[in-house]
Amino acid sequence: MRTEQASAEHYTPSHSNVPPSHSLQPPPASLQIAELTSASYLARLAWHWRTLPVNTDSQRKIMVIPGFYGGEWSILPIKYFLRRQGHHAHSWGQGMNRGELEVLHNRVVERLRGLHERHEEPIDLVGWSLGGIYARELARLCPDSVRQVITLGSPVMGGPRVTALHKLARLFDWDVEQIERDMAARHHIPIACPVHAIYSKLDGIVNWQACIDHWSPQVQHHEVHASHIGMGFSAEVLTLVNQLLNR
Repeated sequence: MRTEQASAEHYTPSHSNVPPSHSLQPPPASLQIAELTSASYLARLAWHWRTLPVNTDSQRKIMVIPGFYGGEWSILPIKYFLRRQGHHAHSWGQGMNRGELEVLHNRVVERLRGLHERHEEPIDLVGWSLGGIYARELARLCPDSVRQVITLGSPVMGGPRVTALHKLARLFDWDVEQIERDMAARHHIPIACPVHAIYSKLDGIVNWQACIDHWSPQVQHHEVHASHIGMGFSAEVLTLVNQLLNR
């Protein structure tokens, strides 16, 4: 089966066309239900693994950050694919991502700076969903240690309210309004390095419009055809990520 190439849309974001975050809603129920079939992406990836293109021209140093409640196992396909391409792909080294950025702050920064020192060059950050939000914050905090940021279905506005997880706010004791305010406040410090925001209109977890970055001066947006959970296992997405790393 032919691997479809990702289609890319390049925007020149401006603050004048930023939609009000309160106008964004979680994805419709039909897309949320479709997320249940995301395992099919992993099955297709395994079936076509040996036919995927291999390009070892570049050897980037990469840190991969999983999504909410994703562990090291969830990013294995991304890591193995990138290593097959000749890159040095590392996990973030913090186990399962439970959304405790404040608790993990020093350890994640130490991990990034350690990889920077080890490889003697800035690190590419690949973050999936919540992991992409972490990657963006690391780029703000440690600009000298980050070459570029690639996010997969990561919201940059609205917080949990624009996701299918909004109904779990009480369970996780989230202050949804405060999270949204905090996210908006972070945009006062633009991300200086290149940012590649990958999104999908098939995303059943995050409203795709919330993934559009209107603030980073060097952002490019890339539309793919994959579910939110399937992004980490999609041959289309992985091929695109490798293309972006080789730029």
